[in-house]
Amino acid sequence: MKKFIGVILIFAVLFSLCSCAVKRENTAEKSDSPKLNYDYVKAVWLPYYEIGQLLSSLDEKQATQKLSEMFKELADMGFNTVFFHARAFCDAFYKSSLFPSSEYTSASCDLLKIAVTQAHKYKLSIHAWVNPYRVALGKTLAELSASSPAKSLYLKDKSNLIILKKDIYLNPASTAAQRLILDGIREIIENYDVDGVHFDDYFYPASVASCDKSLYAKYKNASGKLSLNEWRTENVNTLISAAKLVLKTENKNLLFGVSPQASVNTNKEKLYADVLYWINNSFVDYICPQIYFGFENETAPFEKTAEEWKGYCENKNVKLLCGLALYKSGKTDEYASEDKSDKASPYYEWQNKSDIISRQVRFINKLSCNGFAVYSYQSLFSAENENIIAENENLRAILKAPM
Repeated sequence: MKKFIGVILIFAVLFSLCSCAVKRENTAEKSDSPKLNYDYVKAVWLPYYEIGQLLSSLDEKQATQKLSEMFKELADMGFNTVFFHARAFCDAFYKSSLFPSSEYTSASCDLLKIAVTQAHKYKLSIHAWVNPYRVALGKTLAELSASSPAKSLYLKDKSNLIILKKDIYLNPASTAAQRLILDGIREIIENYDVDGVHFDDYFYPASVASCDKSLYAKYKNASGKLSLNEWRTENVNTLISAAKLVLKTENKNLLFGVSPQASVNTNKEKLYADVLYWINNSFVDYICPQIYFGFENETAPFEKTAEEWKGYCENKNVKLLCGLALYKSGKTDEYASEDKSDKASPYYEWQNKSDIISRQVRFINKLSCNGFAVYSYQSLFSAENENIIAENENLRAILKAPM
């Protein structure tokens, strides 16, 4: 009976692949050349709020010029991949028939289309970064756009959403929600010449409690045997495997990757994301854990954590990238230690050291990982404090070296 929920949702995937609901003329200018998949990935996350800050009010000509400058600079530094936040909240930085335009842009132009063209111009691989379940943070249902598909799903069946105070998620157990997510992925890869699709660490909300009890009760009434935790985990497993199926059906060269939290236990026990299961079953092409720790972190020091992830991926058909927290440079780290009294405490490591990221890159190379991703784009150019300036100088010094 463990496969019961998976069978239902895989059926929904197949329906989605054959559905006429979102069929449209394919307007993407796709090349016949191989995808820009690098054996060693040097990536940068470009999140939605930075896209809004940098590109929001620009017209097509201005946005093209700006993205050209941005991506040229990344390529000149030695980066080869961009994770572009195409959809963060059931919305879009591209022309979509499923999702409204992101509230973080007033641009009338298609930012994803421009980004793909400019990335490939400078030989950068570009992955459409999608938050599959997240609908809104700090909003009520009434505050959602009238054209939000999440609102439509809720009106059809309240169990399609998880609503926690002012945070809203698509319900991972909902077949309708799953279909929307998969149709959204298919819409991107049919119409944009992206090199892959990238999920981050938003799965079940950690405080989910009993808000999915109606769908679980329906599952149990149909003779389902899984415990609540197993059922939730299976829901997420099904989406991850189905997302890869959608990509590979369109183009086997497209990459699918996920950037989970660094703790395997937290992922599984609180977010119901069984990352090791995905790795062991090749549900993803690459995994990029957010190892946002310094070397001195008291509970999860960087070297130990990276070595653990290397072990998880050893002899598996999944590439390992390491997510690095450039944004922490020059700041205190409340998760590294509770000791705030001693200035030599790990709490102050990112203030005491200005070569953490470059040392982490060297350690990643020593482990023979498949690359790294830096968070975030604007952090690469920040002059917020002396440490981050020095960190970037040190990072630039090694980026072009053989990896």
